[in-house]
Amino acid sequence: MDSFSQIVLGASVQGAALGKYQGRKAYLYGAILGTLPDLDVLISYPDPISDMTYHRSFSHSLFVLSAVGIAGAWLISRYHHWRDMPLPYPTRRLALAMTLVLTTHPILDS
Repeated sequence: MDSFSQIVLGASVQGAALGKYQGRKAYLYGAILGTLPDLDVLISYPDPISDMTYHRSFSHSLFVLSAVGIAGAWLISRYHHWRDMPLPYPTRRLALAMTLVLTTHPILDS
């Protein structure tokens, strides 16, 4: 799927999940997260055929993206506590939003 569709879908999901708390930044965060799985094109494989076939391997796995969403939410919540700024929403809600944004990418691709 083209990158524009991934950006719009990620921004929409993040905006729906956390727009009340994050405001307009939710759309920016969702757009960035929505295209994150496609950054595996920066990994150099030995030949062009491997580049094509391995593009949608681990970075488009629902299990890997779910783990990345949960771990990312945990790290963000730790960072905010470190700065003595509690999150205005539960970490579970952030984890759900990040996981949904990341896992909609391969679903839209399929």
